[in-house]
Amino acid sequence: MGRIRLAVMVLVALGALLGVSQEAAAQSSSGAVKANAEKASPSFVVRLPRPRPAPRGPEIFYCETADTSCRTTQDRFTLADLRDLFVFVVWPGVSGQHVQTVQFFLPDGSTYSSQKTQFNIGGGAVFFAAMAPAAPNVVAPPAPAAHLMADANKTHAEGISSLLMKSRGDSAVLTVLPVAGTYITQRNLSGTWHVSVLLDDRVAFQSEFTLVPPQPVAAAAAKEEVEARR
Repeated sequence: MGRIRLAVMVLVALGALLGVSQEAAAQSSSGAVKANAEKASPSFVVRLPRPRPAPRGPEIFYCETADTSCRTTQDRFTLADLRDLFVFVVWPGVSGQHVQTVQFFLPDGSTYSSQKTQFNIGGGAVFFAAMAPAAPNVVAPPAPAAHLMADANKTHAEGISSLLMKSRGDSAVLTVLPVAGTYITQRNLSGTWHVSVLLDDRVAFQSEFTLVPPQPVAAAAAKEEVEARR
């Protein structure tokens, strides 16, 4: 009988040890699965691509001097103080040989003048992506005579070495609108003028500027008299 009891006790002890071992193995397996799940979880994170910067379009700015350092957002000029209006058009990402056309429209909408300038930047031609498409079934007008089209890459008069310049790293083409002593001042053509810019006979964008009329002499004298009385 003693041997039987001893055998039973040994079997019970072995069973208990086996249960503890299985429980420990189950906990270890569970921990490993959890760790693997935690390591694998980042692979399910969706990473969105970074948005690409939008291509920059052409810009225009107006100055009273023929130097791109005057670049501002100014679009109002006093007619009595303005000798010439210097119009700069900036063409980011454009290279090759092109023709720029700047059309000036009076405040009443009628055409005042249209100036064409040919320019050549670097190598092959690259058209501006955001340019408006050409109108269908429209025959392009014939190219103007050479003496009517300015060449931006050549030397020009009145201290302007070239109509093709750089503004903040981009190519800029200069167009000069004479004001003093012209029909503009003779007829006091003040108000908001409209500008249409074309590249290779395709409309690229439109803009506007304002010529402020000169102050009447009588009103100026009255103002000075009031200030003197103060």
